[in-house]
Amino acid sequence: MDSLHRFAIRSWHFMDAYHKGLNRSQAAWAAKKYRGHCVLPDSILTELNAAHII
Repeated sequence: MDSLHRFAIRSWHFMDAYHKGLNRSQAAWAAKKYRGHCVLPDSILTELNAAHII
C-alpha cells in the first residue's frame, strides 16, 4: 500500500507541474525538489528560471 501511495503522490506532482506549463525535464526537477509537498508552489517558474532549467 505504501508504494501505491508514493506513486499516486508522484503522479499528482507531475500532473500539477504539467498544469502549470512545465515540460518533462522541468516537471521531474520540480517533483524531486518538492517531494514533501502536496502541490508545487505558484512561483515554480521563477525558481526554474533562477536555476537555469528553463
